[in-house]
Amino acid sequence: MTTVWSASASLSLGAIVAPTSANNGLFFKVTTAGTTGSSEPNWASVVGQTVYDNDVRYVSFSSTFADLQSINPSAIIELFQLKLDSALHGASTIYYFHAGSNLNANNKIKWKGVEYLRFPIQASGFAFQKGQLPRPRLIVSNVTGLISSILLDVNEVTAGNDLTGATVTRVRTLAKFIDADNFADGVNATADPSAEFPKEIYSIDRKSAETRETVEFELAAPTDLAGVRIPKRQATRSLFPAIGTFTQ
Repeated sequence: MTTVWSASASLSLGAIVAPTSANNGLFFKVTTAGTTGSSEPNWASVVGQTVYDNDVRYVSFSSTFADLQSINPSAIIELFQLKLDSALHGASTIYYFHAGSNLNANNKIKWKGVEYLRFPIQASGFAFQKGQLPRPRLIVSNVTGLISSILLDVNEVTAGNDLTGATVTRVRTLAKFIDADNFADGVNATADPSAEFPKEIYSIDRKSAETRETVEFELAAPTDLAGVRIPKRQATRSLFPAIGTFTQ
């Protein structure tokens, strides 16, 4: 059973604690029992990290991962968000869609109160391989001409842009956690808007193909785009006086 964090609370080994506000769908399991501090700790945002809270220790995990360990896990729901950049594309519109293959869902899927439109899409290449950053491919149906229409509008703002620089976010959760509005009776006792896998955020690097049937995009991590360096800000002595100073 999950309890919401509170100050000066005695926690036993194995207890599950939730932050007082949503934290990327993560929960925290007590690995060292003790008493919580007087103020809420800085919760981790990545699965598997240790959090220190007075003499209590936690490890972060996602409820979605825990459910996948069961004998009969719930189906994975895959959702996508496409966000335009006003400077590049003339608008900051966000499109919400899903592939329509989850749970034979032929209509919209509502997640966190937002409706995701059913739209034929094939996404692949999200896995990390030998330490290399993924460069996923997104193949989207163009039968209705919607994607070509968006491309035309974008290219009027920035010639030949083809949605380069737009942000694609892959959101995944489990069917048991989606909004109650998705069910005929409007009831879902296990609905949980905080239960999702860590979001995967990419930028469109280029449009690799376009036909009357489909449009294909190649995605890249924001740090894997051409011309992008880390850190982006140049460090100089005027900002950081200690640069170039060595002591023995």
